[in-house]
Amino acid sequence: MKSKKTIKKLICLLILATYSLSAFLSTAYAENIVFPYYNESLESNAALVMDANSSVILYDKNSNERLYPASLTKIMTAIVVLDYVGDGYDNMVNFSYNAVTQDIDKTSVTISATAGDQLSVKDCLYSMLLASANDAANALAEYVAGSIKDFALLMNERAASIGCSDTHFINPSGLHNDNQYTTASDMAKIIQHAMTYPMFMQISSSVSYRHAPIRRFKDPENSNNLILNTNSIMVPGSGYYYNGITAGKTGHTTLAGYNLAASARKNDMHLICIVLGAKNDKMRYIEAKSLFDFYFNNYHSLLIKDIDPRFNGDLSSIAIDDVNLVETLNITCDDTSHITLPNGVEYDKVTSKISYQVEDIYDKYAIGTVYYYLDNVIVGKCNIEGKNMESSGTIFTSILDLTAQQDSDETAYSSQVKNQAEHNSLIYRNEKGNLVVSETLLYLISILLIIIFVIALIFFIYTRILTNSNIPIQKIFFRFRRRFRR
Repeated sequence: MKSKKTIKKLICLLILATYSLSAFLSTAYAENIVFPYYNESLESNAALVMDANSSVILYDKNSNERLYPASLTKIMTAIVVLDYVGDGYDNMVNFSYNAVTQDIDKTSVTISATAGDQLSVKDCLYSMLLASANDAANALAEYVAGSIKDFALLMNERAASIGCSDTHFINPSGLHNDNQYTTASDMAKIIQHAMTYPMFMQISSSVSYRHAPIRRFKDPENSNNLILNTNSIMVPGSGYYYNGITAGKTGHTTLAGYNLAASARKNDMHLICIVLGAKNDKMRYIEAKSLFDFYFNNYHSLLIKDIDPRFNGDLSSIAIDDVNLVETLNITCDDTSHITLPNGVEYDKVTSKISYQVEDIYDKYAIGTVYYYLDNVIVGKCNIEGKNMESSGTIFTSILDLTAQQDSDETAYSSQVKNQAEHNSLIYRNEKGNLVVSETLLYLISILLIIIFVIALIFFIYTRILTNSNIPIQKIFFRFRRRFRR
């Protein structure tokens, strides 16, 4: 009898321990940050939502699938042209016979230019981005590179320079070519970069524009010289206008479907939405507006320079070997980078890691990059900037709790190894010094507890059956031993 009672007590203790630990694990998992995600189904082939200021991807549907860009191509055309012309918006562009005929038929959108027409760069940009005029795109390409083929080479080089890895251009207009493709992810990077050009933003957000007269329409007041924005999400009263919209471009061919690249701003957030391969004109606007609404309602964005105390405190006393770091390096971060957080989550929940690898090759003051994490998910990054640097051989960054470094490449590698080792550890300290149990260990504990519970339950049931059959407890162990021996 004592043996039976002992076994029953042991089983009860095992069940109680299992329940207690399960409750603990459930609480631990419940404390994980929830990232709201748009779960409604989209009919478009691909879509993506990205915070324009933090580059954090909030929504992703087939964002790396290669698809045809159609006239979204013209965003990249505008980037290359704006790089080339600088402030020369009044420079005149000649429309050659090739510009008004190549890949252009009766169904192509044009401003009806003829060979010999001339318009300013500004007129051509407006015609291309608002009306999606293919003859204007061809003329701009020849103006910049001499030929459409050579201009496409510039487009591909520029796309690669801003991080596009699955994009290839054959022409500046977006008229169909099997070898002209992009992805939603790359297109987000393209419009994100285009938004850094004030002229692009000015043109893209315009409702209408009147270009200079051309031969076919010599009267400046002729309605054919008036360009209307064909992007309904940008036009108030269109039925698809989105409040807060800042820029956008549409595209359509039979094979590409209906495409849209758009950006909108509300409060401190500036979002980019890409929709590729919608089934009809209305769908691209409806799905984009729905995505905008969801992520504006569930997330907020914070300027890193204002919230990270390492960049906005009193730095006057920071020195190494009596050398004032403020005077030497003026350590700060860039002025535009943000972090993107779910509503209800503030900066004190964020951790950070510092790398000496600089992602932004155009930031000449950058000496490193800070990556910000929420629940092990990257929610933003910024460049560490050291202005007024006297020596490029040594980097002092004690304000960021870093040591003096002689070789930034070696430091970057060491940092990566350390970060990897931390993530591989079952228990480690986070940036705030708190002990953290890794998800791997939690999973292992969960599996172990389940196994213990099942064994205990089987053993309990088995002993109950044998007990009810009036079989002495000693025989139970003999039977177990015999079965194991077999």
